[in-house]
Amino acid sequence: MAKPIIMASDLQGSLPHIRDLVGVPFVNGGRNVAEGLDCWGLVMEVFRQYGIILPDFTIDTFAYQAIDALAGEEIESRKWEEVYNPADHDVPLVILMRMHPNLITHAGVLLRSNRIIHTMKCTGVVISRLIAFKSRIAGYYRPC
Repeated sequence: MAKPIIMASDLQGSLPHIRDLVGVPFVNGGRNVAEGLDCWGLVMEVFRQYGIILPDFTIDTFAYQAIDALAGEEIESRKWEEVYNPADHDVPLVILMRMHPNLITHAGVLLRSNRIIHTMKCTGVVISRLIAFKSRIAGYYRPC
């Protein structure tokens, strides 16, 4: 996996508080910025800063098959609109990723300039180049 890199252009146009999320530790089930976030907790927080409240899903971060099943149910429910070939004007978008073969197990948020903000156990919250995850992306979504 490519090394996460944060550049000034990554954060241009982002809300000031999104910058403050970088470095927040990963916590399984985390929903509190002060204590730590898991990947869905981070997605919820970023969207909240855009004024959008997303549903909470309380699944253990490492319950990969349950996460994949829930992602499939949510996509099928039509609560989410898939965005093909997203551009800067489409952000924020939820990115679902296949971090384990054929299983959707990770989420992040698309930012401008083809960057994503996400969190993982080994890094905490980082901003990465989208290209580092391109082959793992299951889709880009916005809530309906």
